[in-house]
Amino acid sequence: MTPDQKEILAFAHHQGGYFTKAEAVRKFGEKYYNNADKYVGERLSRMVSAGLLERKAKGRYKAGKGTKNKP
Repeated sequence: MTPDQKEILAFAHHQGGYFTKAEAVRKFGEKYYNNADKYVGERLSRMVSAGLLERKAKGRYKAGKGTKNKP
């Protein structure tokens, strides 16, 4: 797990486990010079693929269990 992923998971737990993409972009978007929405969204998608987050609805996330999702 990367330091950025750890930071996002800590943010998720601080928010009670649930957060939106817009909240994540406001919190972590300053790390990107341009197009923060795209880069934060890509990071969230990779975390969903790794099982670190669950996508509950479009733009809504929940802290996951840390295991890969199986189809």
